[in-house]
Order: sequence, then C-alpha cells, then structure tokens
Amino acid sequence: MPSPVIQARLAPVALLVALAFVVVGFLRVDREMTQAERDRATLTASETATLVEVFLLRQVTRLQSIERVAEVGMQDSLVLSQLRDTSEALASFGGDQFDQLWAVVANSRGHTIAKLGKGASQQPIADSSTIAQLVKHHGAFGPKAVVMHQNGRTTLWLVESIGSRSSSSIVALVSLDSLSDLLRHQRHSGSVGTTVTASADTILFLPDNQPNNRRRSVERTVVTPFGTKWLVATTYTPSGRGVRIALWVVGLGAIVGLGIGLLLERREASRIADRSSELEHLSTELLRANRAKSEFLANVSHELRTPLNAIVGFVDLLRDGVYGPLNPRQTGPVERIEASANHLRHLVDQVLDLAKMAAGRLEVHAEPVELRPFVFDVASEVEPLMTEKGLSFSLAVGATLPRVRTDPTHLRQILINLLGNAVKFTNDGGIAVRGKLIRRNHQSGNSELLPSSGPETLWIALQVADSGVGIAEKDRERIFDEFEQVNAGPRGDSMRRGTGLGLSISRRLARLLGGDISVESELGRGSVFTVWLPVDPADARGDQAA
Repeated sequence: MPSPVIQARLAPVALLVALAFVVVGFLRVDREMTQAERDRATLTASETATLVEVFLLRQVTRLQSIERVAEVGMQDSLVLSQLRDTSEALASFGGDQFDQLWAVVANSRGHTIAKLGKGASQQPIADSSTIAQLVKHHGAFGPKAVVMHQNGRTTLWLVESIGSRSSSSIVALVSLDSLSDLLRHQRHSGSVGTTVTASADTILFLPDNQPNNRRRSVERTVVTPFGTKWLVATTYTPSGRGVRIALWVVGLGAIVGLGIGLLLERREASRIADRSSELEHLSTELLRANRAKSEFLANVSHELRTPLNAIVGFVDLLRDGVYGPLNPRQTGPVERIEASANHLRHLVDQVLDLAKMAAGRLEVHAEPVELRPFVFDVASEVEPLMTEKGLSFSLAVGATLPRVRTDPTHLRQILINLLGNAVKFTNDGGIAVRGKLIRRNHQSGNSELLPSSGPETLWIALQVADSGVGIAEKDRERIFDEFEQVNAGPRGDSMRRGTGLGLSISRRLARLLGGDISVESELGRGSVFTVWLPVDPADARGDQAA
C-alpha cells in the first residue's frame, strides 16, 4: 500500500486526470445532444419533403386519370355537354378530390370552358379569362403547376393537356388545406416550422410556436412531377439548451467538489503522515519496552529460581532429619512449605519459559525419542495425583510407533501440562493417553488413520483424554491465549487457579517442535487434547526395516 506521502503526491495527478475525463465526457455529451437534435430535424425535413412529393404525385395521378377519360370522350366525338355530365366517371378517378375542375376545349371560336365534376354548379374561384391564360401559357404537353395569390390566399393550379391536343386541357384547383393538415399531423408538435416554396413563390407556411430567434433551419429539395424543384425548409429551436446548461453546472460543481475533496484529502494525508510517523515512533518504543519487559522477566525469573531452589533444598534436609527429627506438629507445616515452594517454582518456570520464547532465546535440542517408554515415564509423575482423586488411568501407546526426532524436555513439559490440566478439571471418571500414527492433510483439515502410508504425510498424535467439565465451543481457541482461563478456581485458591500460561506455552512449544496442539471438547463430557508431532521419513523407513 503506498505511503501517505506518495498518496499526497499522486492525488493532484489523479484529480487532473479526473477533471480531464469530466470535461471530455461533458463535451462529448453536449456534442451528442446537439447532433441528436440536428439528426431529428434532418429526419423531420426528409419526411416532410417525402410527404410533399407523395401529395403532388397523387394529385398529378388523379389529374392524368381524368385527362384519359376526357381524351376517350373526345375520340368518340362527344360534345362538351356530354363530357360535363360524366360526373360519376370523374369521381371514380378522384375528380371530386379537387376544389374545382375545368375542361378547356379548343374550337373555331377560340376556347370553350366547362366546369366538370360534382362541383359544376359552384361559383368558380377564377374567371374564364384567367383559366384561358393558364392554358395559353402552360399548354405544353405534360402536367404543369401554377401558384397564384388571390385575395390573400395562395392557390395551386394544375394544367394537363388532353391527349395530343395541345390547345385543349384539364385545369384543376388543388386545395392546400389537405397538405397543411397532412404536414401538421406529421409534425406531432408545434416546435417545428415548415415552409414550402417554388422559385420565389411561397406555397405553404406552417410556423412554429417558439417565441425566440434561436431557430435553425434544415432544407430539402423536392423534384416535382412538373419538371420543377420545390424547396422544403424545416425550422426548429434547439430544445436541449437547458439540459446542457444543467449538465455543465453539474460538471462544474463536480469539479469544484473534486478540488475541495483534494484539498481536504491532502490535509488529511498530511495529518496521516504525521500520525504515521508518530505511530512508528511509538511502535519502536513499544518494541523496546516489550524487549525490556522480556529481559526483565527472564532476569527476575532466573533470580527467583535460585532462592526457591534453596528453599526446596532446605525443606528436603528438614524432612530427611539432617537438623534433627521433626515432631508431628512440625511435619505438616514443612510439607505445606514444600508444596508452596514447588508451586511457586512451577509458576516461575512458566514465566521464564514465556519470556525466553518472546525473546527468541528458547533452544531446541532434537534427538530420537521412543514414545512408549517416554510417555510411561511422564505419566508416572502425575499418576499419584490421579490416585489421590480416585481417577482411573489408561495408556494406549503402541510399541510399533516410529521414533520421533524432538526435544524430550519440551515434549515432557507439554505432556505434564496437559495431564496436570486433565487432573485439575476432572472429578469423576478417568484419564487416558493414546498414541496413533495418522496422516493429516493440513489443506483439507481431514485426518485418516493409516496402517501404512507415505512417510511424507505421517504424524504422531498423542492424545490426552479426560471425562472432566469440558470446554465450550466459543472458548476452544481462547484457552490457548496468554493469561486466559476457563473454569478457573476462586482467587484465593492459587493452587487451583494457576496463571493461564500452561496451554499457551504448550502450543508454542509444540509449534517450536514443528507440530501443533488441537482440542475437541463438549461441556460436561470431557476434552481430548491432541499433540501433533511430525515423523521424520528416515525414522519411518528405519522402523519399517527393523
């Protein structure tokens, strides 16, 4: 993990990188929003141009259908009055979709103009001279469109020649209201304006309802069936300005927040650096104090052991009668002095061992150990205590177990601690010591009893089982901590209460020997402490050969 100083130096760089990402991100979002509006307007303009083109094609198609009906009538030498009465035929070809419809037929006197379709009785919008002028100037073959402005109203006229008679034509007045309605429906809202122009004439104008001057325009050209080009212009007002302003406000707020955060972070980093330096100094002082404590305990324990050994020695001399025989009243106090001195020497030995292990001065002298006689010898030391409490005792350590290379002094101390605890916390029942050859898988945590197995996985498990008070599950690991006690006796009973160091020292010694100690227990049903000792492959092979 980087130090606070390095973190303080990296913070400005990280902030600049974050700011760059924020600015680039906001610019990208703003550009995408602008492009999206432009694309939407372009799509609307293209749709509008398509609708105008389709509308004109539909009108021209209808007009050409009517022209073919009129051409057939003239080929059959129908008179104009008969052509005027073909209302149903004209209606079937869309003639009733025009506002008004005329037939202009050339004759010897000039032109005869007749109103066609169902609207023949309606008052004509244009007079005969106007219609004649339309035919005269736009009588060439092919449909023609004329935009006229009359009385403040824009009208669209379509002229189509009848067959090969360039002097005879069908004239139709097209309603622009239907085109307006079509475009209004296509816009869906009033935020888009539409203008349709032909040359300098404005054919249609649908304004938007946005009262501002920030409009933008998109234009599309429509190729009409009349051989001319119309221009469709779509105006729109960018609607994302508020969103973009809010986006930039949020972005600038984020940048300001990052700056404030950097300032606070640098101040905090400086405080953490000072605190880290202080903690390092305190840690050094603590290590020095702990080392001094360990040295003090080791020295004091060593100094305490000398007078204790002298007390025990003089007690032995008194019991042996070196200074004269003891009367019955003196025997009891001398025995109590001896018991107290031995207990105190045991406590001093524990503290001394703990100090040596903390200082790393506890040495291991490994040598081959035959487990069966060794365990019998250790058990004989605590057997009188079991007999005194009326406990049964059993040993099950096979003679075929391989030798182990370990420190016999440390192993003896471990077994005495475990047996002493078993006697202390067992009032009824018995104690058993068992030895097994076991393959133990440290990764899976499973153990399997093996009659023969690979030497690299073999362990010796020495188990001390009792039928005492047991240990709760929550306390099974705590009992191995220093000065921790479970089911301790009253404070005045120091012989029973102890120091809480026995199991802690035993586990440390077991791990120093390359093994470990585990426990299985149940409240009210006793405990089983297992000492795991590794088996050297050479010893296993030697025992198998023997």
